[in-house]
Amino acid sequence: MKAFWVEGLYISKQRLKKARQSGSLDQADVEPFGRVIWAENRAEALLLANQALAGGEWVEGPQVSQTSEEQRMRSMGAPELPGFPPREKSANAEV
Repeated sequence: MKAFWVEGLYISKQRLKKARQSGSLDQADVEPFGRVIWAENRAEALLLANQALAGGEWVEGPQVSQTSEEQRMRSMGAPELPGFPPREKSANAEV
């Protein structure tokens, strides 16, 4: 199994029902979705993410990737927070 990061925006089942009754979708009803899902392939990861919504619907996304947000930001050379330098591994470090 591989780790897949699934990210997107969704509306929950309860808020979706309310939005359909009122006829308008309020931006406050949209929630972020970001989870690591262990699956054999992207299709299975997407299926498990859809099941995790429990009746909700995607508003934007989902994006399925094998790299985490941290890995993407580091590869882009994005600045890191001050006071949190990356840990350096020493030769005799405990695992």
